[in-house]
Amino acid sequence: MGSNMEAALEHMPLNDDTKPLIITAMNERYKTALTVYAKHFCGKSDVVSTQIISLEETRLLLRYWDATSQWAESTVTYQNAQGDPVTADSAAGVRRILLNMARTASEATGLELGLPQGDIFFIDGQSSDKVPGAYLLNDLVDMSTLECLNQDDGHPVSGAISKSVATAGLRSDPEVDHQLLIKLGFRQPVKLKAISFHGSTRDATAPKVVKIFQGQVDIGFQEAEDQEAVQLLDLSTSQVEGGDPVPLRFVKFQSVSTLQLFVQENFGAEVTCILQLQFWGTVAETVDMKAWKPTVDSRANPVFAIREPVLEDHSGI
Repeated sequence: MGSNMEAALEHMPLNDDTKPLIITAMNERYKTALTVYAKHFCGKSDVVSTQIISLEETRLLLRYWDATSQWAESTVTYQNAQGDPVTADSAAGVRRILLNMARTASEATGLELGLPQGDIFFIDGQSSDKVPGAYLLNDLVDMSTLECLNQDDGHPVSGAISKSVATAGLRSDPEVDHQLLIKLGFRQPVKLKAISFHGSTRDATAPKVVKIFQGQVDIGFQEAEDQEAVQLLDLSTSQVEGGDPVPLRFVKFQSVSTLQLFVQENFGAEVTCILQLQFWGTVAETVDMKAWKPTVDSRANPVFAIREPVLEDHSGI
């Protein structure tokens, strides 16, 4: 499937008109992931091929085949990581839920999901009622790019990115000072809506003044001190104690590939500690409008028919 088609599908609502196209796209792009899911959750270790037959807002119907071409079907109810039922009202929602369920199967079986190169990685599916339309993006952080200057090696930044608050979290080097400079990249450009910093003000170690930069992978402490940030955060006690998402100027963070966070000040302690650092938003995708042909359906509602560019498009050039 071309990238134009994939990008267009991200914004498709789930209805009777779009379901056939969404099903075709999912079956083409996620053959291996669907099979891994069926092997684990349907208890069919001999499955060699799997397809979505139909889908709704709360469930889908899978058909799977073994090596002898015998097939069976199972209804899959959408669930989140905690096993609670969830719904999807768009192609993006179906894909997010399905891939997260397939990831669980992959972790249980050790089987690779075979995602196409460049495909959107997993979004946790956890949303925030304080930032409408935002999802937890920590699974999109490229851990190979993650670093933190002046961290205590016994309490590295990776501990703050993990999902569990029970981890030791991030701590500055007590032999140096309280400042931290966190650098990271995302597996896919993201639209960043908020960041949450969970810390403690009772011992004054929580971050307070944070300068946010993007695209400055080589920035050092002196540059971070001197340069104007894309956004400056002055965190409140309630924000850090509750680990609440702190809204960003969304227009400034529409397509973020790399992010740099300079913790300039804390609440007065000699070291800074961040128990958990979370990023909230959505994936960022671009759509080449040249590949879209506007049409009008029989009910006079504007729709888009998607096609690949052809040679005739360039006649006259």
